[in-house]
Amino acid sequence: MQSKQYLSILFSFMSLLILLAIGYAYYFSKHYPLPITDRISLDAKLQFVRDSIDVESVDTMIVGSSIGLNNIHGEVLENVSSQIHSVVNFSVYQATALQSEQLTHLSDTFPNLKRIIYSAQYSDFPHARKYQNFDTKRWVKYMRGDLNMIDTWLIFFRACRNIMFCIERQREWKSKHLQKNKFEYLGFDSTGSVPLHIYGEDIIGHRWRLPQPGIMHSQSFDAVVRMTDRANRKGIEFYLAHQPYRDGLYKSKKGVKDAMSYFDKRIIEVFSQVKGKLIVLQALNVGDEYFADRSHLNDKGSILVSEAIGKFIDKTENRGKK
Repeated sequence: MQSKQYLSILFSFMSLLILLAIGYAYYFSKHYPLPITDRISLDAKLQFVRDSIDVESVDTMIVGSSIGLNNIHGEVLENVSSQIHSVVNFSVYQATALQSEQLTHLSDTFPNLKRIIYSAQYSDFPHARKYQNFDTKRWVKYMRGDLNMIDTWLIFFRACRNIMFCIERQREWKSKHLQKNKFEYLGFDSTGSVPLHIYGEDIIGHRWRLPQPGIMHSQSFDAVVRMTDRANRKGIEFYLAHQPYRDGLYKSKKGVKDAMSYFDKRIIEVFSQVKGKLIVLQALNVGDEYFADRSHLNDKGSILVSEAIGKFIDKTENRGKK
């Protein structure tokens, strides 16, 4: 009898712990990004789309690293372009070209998608890293709300198996990711873009003064070929927006100018094989006052660049209709 009572108490206690874990995960999911991938900004974006985006209406998807997240203002694109009506900015911090390729596979979430804008800089291309355990089908269903109840609760439960990890993320979320004058900011606008308000004393000296090396991996350009080809096969327009570099560095550092030129040359070669369009934004001569560092624009700069991208797309797609 004692052993039965012991087992009964043990199972009751374990059941209580499981229920508490699931309950906490559900609460956590309503206020913070569930840790379902190995990148907090990807966690945040998956949850944002699931909770805040009308996936049926999206016609334009932005992918890339923070060069897309910060440099393209989705709301501005919607306002200035006659062709663009509903944007989702699916850029993720530190995404390499191969990781951006993986992000484009999530475009299946949006059945009425007409165009993909890959926002990039040569500094995104030095590595051939990919996301591990990137479950495209599951994340598409998750964002569309198509998972059954069991699979949904399994995501909640697995996400917070390590309760201390979730508690730590909760503790630092506001101070680390909700400050618009920090590069870790994840305060999404209505489209998922993150305009940065970084000026004056908030500018980090070494990120302002020192350019990145002009190292680019051949597999990165191969990834652009594949993502462009995939878009073509699905009838989706593909644009690569080559973001500007801070003018003071671009004009004074030959290595930066050479890297930018080499990047454009390689992308033009790619688009001679597969149908895509290159938007060269250095030609805008965006002044240093519009930059948060060497390659990230501040909120004023993102407006200028987004307006230029919108005008380019209107001109290109209107011409194609004639």
